[in-house]
Amino acid sequence: MTISRNDEWIQIAELDEHDRIYFTPAFRELMGDLGWEAKAFVGHLLGLWYDPFEHMLDYSSGESRHSEDQPPGQFDRNDLDEPQEVVEYWAETWGKMSDDHKPSHEAGTGLELDIAWYRDVLRAKLVSLRIPKRLLLTYKEQVLARIRQIDEHMQQ
Repeated sequence: MTISRNDEWIQIAELDEHDRIYFTPAFRELMGDLGWEAKAFVGHLLGLWYDPFEHMLDYSSGESRHSEDQPPGQFDRNDLDEPQEVVEYWAETWGKMSDDHKPSHEAGTGLELDIAWYRDVLRAKLVSLRIPKRLLLTYKEQVLARIRQIDEHMQQ
């Protein structure tokens, strides 16, 4: 089935009145059981299906060396109900690379845009992402099935 405007869509994140990025209540309600796995999924949505991108939101205050954090807020790989921030290290890589760089997940625009620009693009993507609820549910079911499978294997 392809996506449809008739699907129930879930907004992933939003800005609060202080411009802090939060996961929406609808996303937390639907995906909260997954904890960090829900954040990893959103990290993949922001990037590619490349394993390190699942850490896109695993950020702690003070890790940035070249750009400012989204104010105000303290970040320490925050839970789903706390303010969120994107890591800087991908923005740093993309700011240095051309658009034809290999491997492609490290490619930037080649336009000499700074780290803050790339980080702001990731923030904007995060607060503008929305996805059909049925796709979130399918992902959640598969993650929980995989966790059960691993648990069963560990008990053997």
